[in-house]
Amino acid sequence: MKKYRVADAAAPFVQYDMIQQHTELPVYAEPRLQLLFGALKSSNYSKEQSELYNVVTALVQLGMDTHDLIDTETGQRTEEQMRSRQLKILAGDYFSARFYQLLAKAGEIELIGLLSKAVADVNRLKVSLYEKVQSATLSAEEYLSSRINLKSEMFKPFQRFFEEPLLSAWNELLHYVSRFEVFYEELKDSLAAGGYARSFAYWSLLGMTTTAEEKTLIKQNNYEHLLEKYNIHHVMLDKLHTAHEAIHRLLEHEHFTELKHELHSLMEEMALKVAKYSMKRVEAQ
Repeated sequence: MKKYRVADAAAPFVQYDMIQQHTELPVYAEPRLQLLFGALKSSNYSKEQSELYNVVTALVQLGMDTHDLIDTETGQRTEEQMRSRQLKILAGDYFSARFYQLLAKAGEIELIGLLSKAVADVNRLKVSLYEKVQSATLSAEEYLSSRINLKSEMFKPFQRFFEEPLLSAWNELLHYVSRFEVFYEELKDSLAAGGYARSFAYWSLLGMTTTAEEKTLIKQNNYEHLLEKYNIHHVMLDKLHTAHEAIHRLLEHEHFTELKHELHSLMEEMALKVAKYSMKRVEAQ
């Protein structure tokens, strides 16, 4: 079975020389998009309709993720830095505009409204998270919940496109796929996985440490040596593994045979990612 690739489907709407030469774009939300495509296909939507819904969701998510990369720091920038910043703003706006255009052309007016509301909900979640970060009133679990919600919110409206039993399972599947994405990112960048929101490691250590010296080091982003002391990588790897197991368990439902088949490649990729960090953990011991 040939794997559906989001990048291939979205390429005609994304690949422009000016953008590629002068700035970097975020990666696609591949696991969530593969989940969405597989869920639509297994629910008897045509390949063309499933791909349309997936591409427009990829575009609007990419637009928001691109805007999140915009440098908000004050101070002097080089000409190249200025060009990159301007292109991120324009690219994010452009991707969002193409989402409206494609759905309007297809007559999918209801979905325009659903995804537009989801964009507004995501922005409200971002403001709420930013305020908690600024006031330093965030626990590790609140940080985790916020990051998962930010990843899953754009995909929640599709629940109404499904029938039972997928209707009841959609949000749970989406939660665990988003959770897996979050912890994979956290393991790759333990110090700054969440951008302005810092990282799971940061908020975990801030709640664990007892000495003023260690808390000062954490707030100064100088805490890499504390990750091993407090076993943070082990905690994150365990959460990654648990999320993968939860998805696997949900897909064992007797009526999800077709969905499980559609998501075979995704589950294999997730298993490889778990194995990769499990091996790194063994080698570090």
